[in-house]
Amino acid sequence: MRYILLPILLIIFQTGCTTRPPALPEVYAQKLPWGAIDLDVNSNSEYSIKKTLGAVLTQKVNQYKDSNESIPLNILTLTGGGSRGAFGTGLLIGWNNRGDMPTFDIVTGISTGAVMAPFIFLGGDELKKVEYFYTKMHTEDIFTRSWMSFFGGYIMNAKPLKELFRKNFNKEFLDKIAIEYKKGRRLYIGTTNIDTGQLTVWDMGAIAASNRVDKYKRFSDIVYASTALPVYLPPQYMEVDIDNKKYFQMHIDGGIYTQVFMIGLLINWSEVLNFDKNANTNFDTTLYTVSNRKYRQRDIYEPVEQEPFSIIKAYILTEMDLLFDRSVYRLYTSCKNKNIKFRIASIPKKMQNVIIEPTEFNPDNMVRLFNIGYKVGNDGIKWQKSISFTEYDNQR
Repeated sequence: MRYILLPILLIIFQTGCTTRPPALPEVYAQKLPWGAIDLDVNSNSEYSIKKTLGAVLTQKVNQYKDSNESIPLNILTLTGGGSRGAFGTGLLIGWNNRGDMPTFDIVTGISTGAVMAPFIFLGGDELKKVEYFYTKMHTEDIFTRSWMSFFGGYIMNAKPLKELFRKNFNKEFLDKIAIEYKKGRRLYIGTTNIDTGQLTVWDMGAIAASNRVDKYKRFSDIVYASTALPVYLPPQYMEVDIDNKKYFQMHIDGGIYTQVFMIGLLINWSEVLNFDKNANTNFDTTLYTVSNRKYRQRDIYEPVEQEPFSIIKAYILTEMDLLFDRSVYRLYTSCKNKNIKFRIASIPKKMQNVIIEPTEFNPDNMVRLFNIGYKVGNDGIKWQKSISFTEYDNQR
């Protein structure tokens, strides 16, 4: 029997191995697709950090040029966490309904936070859509099992999720994003360029405000790419044109690189933007992080079966926990170095295993988690304001 199965398995592996579209030549490895931000502070390219984030700060300074008051700047960063995004969604809707949530000048999202971010950025009726996603959707509404695709590098078919994004991120939606962008607000989403192993940050408002006919596809593809957990979901190929030839970068879950982010925190913007020495640059900046997971939770006990998938899953979850801690600490230390007020809210530690699998979309569990978040937001959030480095030590 084994002599019959061996050639069959060989045929499956050989026919299942797919060929990716052409990658960038090495000399152009760092070339950015349109819409991605050039993080070189000295760059003056169309999508440079100076032109996108610098423009926000310049507009604020001009707005307060005749005032001695401090300049308010509110930033919201949304973390990864899969279906646990139900918590963050509930918290933000509860906070919004409470009536004291600020209008955020900048919103960033990564992984499941990238799904939430565009709707939270707009607020209003768009909040109903993100609430529906994190309370009504079933796993099969988002992914379908595709074991044959495993030999092409993934095990689930993401077609339903991609169609959902393309349906929601239509002309009406992007027009709203563009209006907010022109007001000086910014929406940033992060993906991982796995060809270079680097984070790519996308200016979603600039994309929405562009005149390009392919902006709807680019917008949807970015949000999908930020959620595309490697092996579990297929990667997203981002097209890059060079000398009238098309090449492609492979982008996957932004949460593989960092679980939360904000660009430009450590830049000396007064110097970069050449503000007048008498200009009011007294920014009162607060960075709010909404975490779609527990923070520093080390009490989960789940024996692992001695088989490849169980061990790989346990390994990935452990690595994601550690990456989350490091990502948050890095954000906190950046804020501390620049005298930015840091605030973080996470799933309460006392809540045990409300949602075990971040890839499982179960409405009953998600509604429970949404309601927990809503109560936290609506009752008045008790923000954690500092992080001690010694918390990394497992001392009792």
